[in-house]
Amino acid sequence: MGKSACPLNRVETFIPVNIITHCTLFTPLITIITTHCAASWIGKNERLRCKGMLTHIHIKNFIVVESLSLDFDKGLTVLTGETGAGKSIIVDAVNLALGERADTAIIRKEADQCDISLCFDISNNSDAQAWLKAKDFADGFDCIVRRIIFPDGRSRSTINGHPCTQQLIREFAHFILQIHGQHQHQTLLKRERQQQWLDNFAHHHELLDKIRQDYFQWKNLQTELNQLNEQAKNRDHELSLLRYQFEELENANLQEGEWKTLSQQHQQLHNAQSLIEKLTQAITLTVQSDEISASRLLQQAIERVNEIKMEDSQLAAIKEMLNTAAIYLQEAGTELNHYCERLDLSAENLTLLETRLSLLHDLARKHHISPDDLIDMKKSLQKRIEKLENIEEQIQSLKQRQVEIQTNYEKTASELSASRKKAAKTLEKKITEKMQLLGMSNGQFMVRFEKAETEISPQGKEKVTFYVNTNPGQEFLPLQKIVSGGELSRISLALQVITAQKENTSALIFDEVDTGIGGKTAGIVGQLLRELGEKAQVLCITHLPQVAALGHHHLYVKKIIGKNSVSTAIEQLTQKERVEELARMLSGTKITQQTIAHAESLLCGDSV
Repeated sequence: MGKSACPLNRVETFIPVNIITHCTLFTPLITIITTHCAASWIGKNERLRCKGMLTHIHIKNFIVVESLSLDFDKGLTVLTGETGAGKSIIVDAVNLALGERADTAIIRKEADQCDISLCFDISNNSDAQAWLKAKDFADGFDCIVRRIIFPDGRSRSTINGHPCTQQLIREFAHFILQIHGQHQHQTLLKRERQQQWLDNFAHHHELLDKIRQDYFQWKNLQTELNQLNEQAKNRDHELSLLRYQFEELENANLQEGEWKTLSQQHQQLHNAQSLIEKLTQAITLTVQSDEISASRLLQQAIERVNEIKMEDSQLAAIKEMLNTAAIYLQEAGTELNHYCERLDLSAENLTLLETRLSLLHDLARKHHISPDDLIDMKKSLQKRIEKLENIEEQIQSLKQRQVEIQTNYEKTASELSASRKKAAKTLEKKITEKMQLLGMSNGQFMVRFEKAETEISPQGKEKVTFYVNTNPGQEFLPLQKIVSGGELSRISLALQVITAQKENTSALIFDEVDTGIGGKTAGIVGQLLRELGEKAQVLCITHLPQVAALGHHHLYVKKIIGKNSVSTAIEQLTQKERVEELARMLSGTKITQQTIAHAESLLCGDSV
């Protein structure tokens, strides 16, 4: 494979790729050894024109893995090994990095965090490039997705060093990778999943987005209509109450800021005697006393300074300040007099103030608000009255808008229905061919449509159900009612392969999707996966020698048990080693010349 082109050092410094050794203090020793995969099958000047690929993965402190770095190349890479050796480590790590829910139990014991980085080549993936550019995450034709999980349950994800949410990570993953798990075929039994398969096959993403947008707009309008219709039933009674409440506030002649002003005046009147005494004293001390008032004393100071006959600029400034102070003091005394004259401290005024404050308080308590909010309440009541008085017009306006949205919905839904039916015919033909190719010689596949339960739904006008017929003369029955586990696995694999071909996904990972398949059928499965590998990057974890023999590259996972430790190695197999591994897969631990010959025959014609 050569040195990885992914510039991971832009994010952090990684352990060299070729040989990585790691251990734990209280968990088994793990050793990951990788060697570069030869790409001679492609040729020096030939490059696959797939949309993109996973070029590198780095895993640190993931379960019992302390550190792992691995490069990948184009084509079909098969990964085999004994049960329990850890073949699914890569798949689990990729899932986690691309937004799968994290459990803190995956963090290696006594480690401070789990750290997973994926590097993708997106030079031929215009969709991924456009998405990254729109999010301001773009950084050339390499893309690094990284996720760190902490022991307290927090996690941090980045794309090209930019922080992002798990939702954004999952959104981006749609453009670059598909993972088909070993238990995914069970989801095929769910009708909603069957509809998703068909829509993915037919590239209905944009149509479904329009459908859902119209549906939710229509639904929100329906909620508003229901509320207005309910209000219309009790409109007369509610209008009567609202008008009474509004008129009560209107008759109160409310003024902006009135409560605060009246409260201050009431406080002044309540403390009237004390206020008058203090103000009188202040006036006397300021200007009225001939002997000790501030004004008189200041005037004496001015006279003494004026008696000084010398010329001095500093003294002149002091004289100016004293004169200014005298003017300000006189003005202050005048204002104090005016303030006292304006005070109306009669008992009658106190009674009027208390009556007004009591009215405002009672009105506020009736509406469960502060007296300061009475004017806002009056405005709110007026709006509610106007809304109820015009409720018929509002209902008609919403209905008209709803009709417009439903018309758009019907148009898009009809387009979606026609496209689904057209795609269903193609899918039926392709799946039937693959079923028969995979050993179900009389198998037939059919897509049926039923009218949706509601007039308008986020999935369109119909529901999709997959039907099969596995024997001549039998009627078609829903998938979940007829197929065995092995048959379901084959149908699921056929769907996955066909969908992957149609989707033209950048990278594909198959995690033991060949479970329940063997013999001649297994060889056909391998051929299907290899065909995919000619168009895109495919990584397949398999237990079938017929599949493993058809890989462009072969990685072997083995568990090594030492005296006080357990280690795991991932290594690229040579041609001779591939024969030995295929022989082991064919016969187990007892390898004979016959199994060796069988293994060699499986590899016959392989260009690796």
